[in-house]
Amino acid sequence: MKIGFAGAGAVGCHYGSKLQQAGFDVLLLARGNHLKALQAHGLRHKSENTEISIAISATDKAEDLNTCQVIILCCKMTGLSNMLSTIQPFISPDTLLVTLQNGVEAPDLLRTTFPNNSIAAGSAFIGARIAQPGHIIHSAAGGIRMGLWQTGSGDHYLHTLMEAFQRASVPIRIESDPAAMLWRKLLWNCGFNAITAITRRYAHDTAANHETLIIVEQAMQETVALAQSFGINLGEGDIHKHIHITLSMGPVKTSMWQDIEAGHTTEVDFINGYIARKTEEKQLSATANRFLTTLIHAIEQNHH
Repeated sequence: MKIGFAGAGAVGCHYGSKLQQAGFDVLLLARGNHLKALQAHGLRHKSENTEISIAISATDKAEDLNTCQVIILCCKMTGLSNMLSTIQPFISPDTLLVTLQNGVEAPDLLRTTFPNNSIAAGSAFIGARIAQPGHIIHSAAGGIRMGLWQTGSGDHYLHTLMEAFQRASVPIRIESDPAAMLWRKLLWNCGFNAITAITRRYAHDTAANHETLIIVEQAMQETVALAQSFGINLGEGDIHKHIHITLSMGPVKTSMWQDIEAGHTTEVDFINGYIARKTEEKQLSATANRFLTTLIHAIEQNHH
């Protein structure tokens, strides 16, 4: 089984490296200086206290993915539509496609582009960043949860992929309710991702501060209310669980914080913005999520 990573930034490179070290055939679809460095010098991968350099197959040609039985989409939500139209001509109907994006919209976006393929919705709990082109640092966690979203002729690859991750020492869990899994991750992101980017304070500090916690909890309550209106199994208990876990987290910079520091567009429209938009469509208001979205947009405007 050959595994392709489409949009291989820090997350794709981390998992690609782990799988290759465990003996699996891996291909990274990347671009720019990061791709040049991967092709010229291989991948430098720092994880926990060890750093390795490995030669790894990397390309910017989408057609090279046609040799893969499994393709894991690792690009940001902001680049997903473009990525899907780029790879679409080269994907066989037997390929299993796996989403790892933030938010809850990615699997259905895949469904419209690939109505006949097996699709798994995944969620990665990981801190990783590109330190410089071709050099990634894995700083926290790294577990993946996934569940089948759309059945097709590649369904059997899900079990094979799970075994591959297990052999690569990546904590993996198959979920029977992938929608609830995506919403649980979205719940954390709505509470902590934007606010940490705005204040430049770590999530555990944000949770420990009485005043910022009020905003976190309101954003999360609005998220739970919307989820329940869609019939998703999410509740107040999930909020308490997230806050409890966050209090013991290390100093990990959230993805929006990293994006803002790098001058990149954030995924706020797929996180807090999604909650605000979908709630407003029901003629209700999601004040905290709308407020956080507005502030992130204002900060993004400073870049341009």
